Amino acid sequence: MGTHSKAILLAATMATLPAAAGAQAPPSGLENITVTAQKRSQKTQDIPITITVLDSKKLAKLDVQSSDQLAEFVPAVQIAMPSGRGNQPLISIRGIGLNDTNTNNAGPNGVYVDEVYEATPAGQTFQTFDLSRVEVLKGPQGTLYGRNTTGGAINYVTAKPTDDFYASEDLQYGSFDTVTTETVINGQLAPKIDGRLAVFYDYSAGYFSDLTDGNKTNGNNDLAYRGELKLDPTDDLSILLNFHGGNVNRRPDEYKQVGTLNGALGAACTDAMIGAGDCTDLFGYKAPSDFYKGFYNRGQNLYINALGGSIRADYRLGDITLTSLTAYETSHKLHPEDTDADPYDLIQINYGVRSTDITQEFRATGGGADYHWLAGLYGLDEHLQQDQPIDILTDIDQVIGPLIGDPFIGNGLAEKAQTLNGQFTESVAAYGQGDYQVFPGARLTLGGRLTYEHKSFDAFSEASFENNGLFPPYSTLYNISENLANRAASWRAAFDYKLLPKVLTYASISTGFKSGGFNGGFLANDVPDALAQLKPIKPEYITAYEIGLKSDLLQNAVRFNAAGFYYDYRDEQTYNLIQAPSSGGGIVLPLTVLTNAPTATIKGAEFELDATPITNLTTSASVSYVDATLGQFESDVGSGPPQDLTGKELPNAPRWNVILQGDYAYPLPHGDMLDLSGTASYRSHQFFESNNNPLVAQNGYWLLDARLGYQTASKHWEVAVIGKNLTGTKYLNFSNDLTSGFGLIEDIVGPPRYVGGELVYRY
Repeated sequence: MGTHSKAILLAATMATLPAAAGAQAPPSGLENITVTAQKRSQKTQDIPITITVLDSKKLAKLDVQSSDQLAEFVPAVQIAMPSGRGNQPLISIRGIGLNDTNTNNAGPNGVYVDEVYEATPAGQTFQTFDLSRVEVLKGPQGTLYGRNTTGGAINYVTAKPTDDFYASEDLQYGSFDTVTTETVINGQLAPKIDGRLAVFYDYSAGYFSDLTDGNKTNGNNDLAYRGELKLDPTDDLSILLNFHGGNVNRRPDEYKQVGTLNGALGAACTDAMIGAGDCTDLFGYKAPSDFYKGFYNRGQNLYINALGGSIRADYRLGDITLTSLTAYETSHKLHPEDTDADPYDLIQINYGVRSTDITQEFRATGGGADYHWLAGLYGLDEHLQQDQPIDILTDIDQVIGPLIGDPFIGNGLAEKAQTLNGQFTESVAAYGQGDYQVFPGARLTLGGRLTYEHKSFDAFSEASFENNGLFPPYSTLYNISENLANRAASWRAAFDYKLLPKVLTYASISTGFKSGGFNGGFLANDVPDALAQLKPIKPEYITAYEIGLKSDLLQNAVRFNAAGFYYDYRDEQTYNLIQAPSSGGGIVLPLTVLTNAPTATIKGAEFELDATPITNLTTSASVSYVDATLGQFESDVGSGPPQDLTGKELPNAPRWNVILQGDYAYPLPHGDMLDLSGTASYRSHQFFESNNNPLVAQNGYWLLDARLGYQTASKHWEVAVIGKNLTGTKYLNFSNDLTSGFGLIEDIVGPPRYVGGELVYRY
C-alpha cells in the first residue's frame, strides 16, 4: 500500500471509529480558542484574519518539541533548515520568505515569544516547551506588531505563573537513544507574587552514520530553561519578569552529499547521472547511496549559548491600559560545518556569529462595547558580528597531485580566507489600529504604521593563496563600509460582517514593508564583483487582498473556514547563486547574490474543516493552494552571466498542502481515558532555489504521525507511545547547489521513522 493510500486510510478510519459503550450524548462541540493575536483577548472565530492556533494540549499530542517542527501541522507554512537543526530557519508563509542563509538578514515573517520580536535569524529556532499556545498569522503584519513583516507572524505564548501550585515531569525515550525531559514547577511565592520555572533537555545519539569513525551524528544535546515572576503590587498594576536561555553543544548535522561531476576534476554529469548517484565531487569522492550515511572529516561541536530577558508592565488607567515591554537578547554561535560532506578538505566553513538585541515597546489600548483602539511606539537596536573563516581546496595537493593548488598550475586554487562582518540596525516605528461597529454585526478596521530603519554594514576579508605548496601570510582582499536608511508607511483596512451569530465574513486590504539589507555571505575575490555583491538591496513591499469566511455550524459540531488571497509583491528580496569566474585563480566559484526581483505574484486559497461527528471524536482537514511566481526578472551581478528567472516559482513554496488529523478519546472504567490521535500531512513538489534547478528540489511527499496515550482518572499519570514519520519517508528539508567550483550538492535530509515512549506525571 502506498503512502498516499495509508494517509487516506488513517483519516477514514478515525472518521468511523465507534463511540464508547454507553456514550449517548451529542457531540460536545469544537472549542473556540482565545488568542491575543490582536493584542487583546479574542476568540479565533471572531478575528478577520487567517490564523492557525495550536494550544498546549495539541502541541503535546503532536509532540512538537522544536520550532522547526511546527510547519508539518500548519497549512501554507514551510520551515527549511539550510544548515541543519540548531541553526537559523528559512520561514515561508504562503510563499513569502527570504532564501538567504546569512544570519544578518531577517526574513519577512516575524517570530515573537511573548510579544518580543526575535530579531536575529539564528535565534528563531528553539525548544517549544511549557507553552500556552502558538498563533500563526498569515498576511502582512505591521499595524499591531513591533516589527513590520510582509508575510506573517508566528507568536509563541508561554504558560504564565499562577497562584495554584502545579508541577509536572515529562520523560520520553525513543529511537536513536533519544531522551527528553521537561520539568515545570509553578505556584505562589508570596502574596501577590507568583513564579514559574521550566527546564527542557533533549539528547539523541543521532540517525546519521559517519563511516569514517563509526560515530552517529545528527543528534541532540540541547538545554533550554525559562523562569517567570508575576507581580501584582496593586489592583491596577501587573509586572511580568522573564529570564530564559539555552545551550547547544553537539556535533552539527551532517549533509547527504550528491556528486555532480564525472570523476575528479571531470566535466559536469547529466541530470540523469546525478539523479542515479553515478557522479563524484571535484576530488573524485562518491558518497554512499544510503540516505543516512557518509564519510566526514570534522568532529568539532556546534556551540550555541543564548540568554535573554524581558520586563513587561501593564497599568490600567480607567478604561485605558498602558503597556511597556522591554527585552534584551544575546547569543553566540559557532558552527564548524563540514560543508563538502567529504572525507577531505574540499570546502570547509566555520560560521561564527554574535548578536545583541534590545527592544522597547510602549502602547496604549482602550475601547468600549462598539469600538477598540491601540496605539504604540517601537524601537530596536541590534548589533551583529559574523566571523566566517573558509578553506577552499586545501587538500587538493594530497588528493589530486603535488602543487595542483598553486595558482600557476591553472587546474585549481587552494585558498584560506577570513571574512569579518559587522551590522548595526536601528529601527523605530509608530503604529496604531482601531475597529468600530458601524452597524449591528458589521465592523470596520483601520490601521497604519510609520517606520524608519537605518543599517550600517562593514565587511573585511583577507586571504592566503597556496604558493609552492605553502600558505603565505594573509593579504587584504577588501575592506568595505556601507549604510542605508529606509522610511515607509503601511496600512490595513478590513470589513467584517456576521451573517449569522456564528458565521463571519470579511474582506481586507493590507500593505507590508521590509527594509533593505546587505549581502552578509562570502564575496568574490575580485573587488569590483565584491562591490557589486555588497550593493545594498532595496526594501520590499507587498499589497495583500483577502476575503474569508469563518463559521461554526450544527451547534458547534462543524467548523468551516475558508480564505482566498492575492498578493502584489514588489521589489521582492531574493537570494541566488550565480556561476562566475574568479579573477584570483583558475577555479570557477559561484557568486552569492542578494538582489531585488521587480515583481512577483502570489495567489491561492485555504480551506479548513473541523468536525466532532460523535462524542469524544474530533477530526480536521485543511487544504491550502499557493501559486507563487516571479515576474519579469533577470538576476545580473558583476562579471557573472545573468540568470533569467522570469516566471520561476518562488522557493520553499509548494503549491499544495494537505493536513488530515483525528483524535479519539475512549473512556475506560473508573474514569481512565485512552486517547488515539494521528496526523497525515502532504506537501507537493517544491524548489529550494529561485532558478528552479530540478536537482535542488523535493517531490511531493506524505508524513504520517500517531500517538496512543493512557491517562488515569486522577490525571496525575499518563503514558503514551509516539510515532513520527511512520512510513519511513525519505525526503529533503532543503538543498544547496555547490556544483560550481566543488562538484556537489548539499542535501539536508528530514529525520527518519521515530518511535518512542512517554511518561508524564502531573501534581
